[in-house]
Amino acid sequence: MSTSTKPTEELAAAVEQVPGVDELYPAAPIVATVVHQVVGAITAKPTAPEFVTLTETDEGVTASVAIGIADADAATEVCRRVYDTIEEYFVESGDPAVTTIEVKVARIG
Repeated sequence: MSTSTKPTEELAAAVEQVPGVDELYPAAPIVATVVHQVVGAITAKPTAPEFVTLTETDEGVTASVAIGIADADAATEVCRRVYDTIEEYFVESGDPAVTTIEVKVARIG
């Protein structure tokens, strides 16, 4: 199984526009994010964190995003809207390879 992760800035911008989302968090695991930032600092080529990742595996592509939500009562609905936004993005782009969409709530309130 080969796995590669790449940022999708356009998709992150679409997710940020979803009503109820008030912040995006790095979607990559924290250890990978820290290592990436340290390498960027050492090489003097800092990069922005990846807010949406696409991971390719033998089963297909997984899109992952971590969001902050202001209202706990609306968390389920906001997650549904984010999921729908990501799904619509890939349908409109004609990319049928996305098999899984992960929406993680990193913060409520």
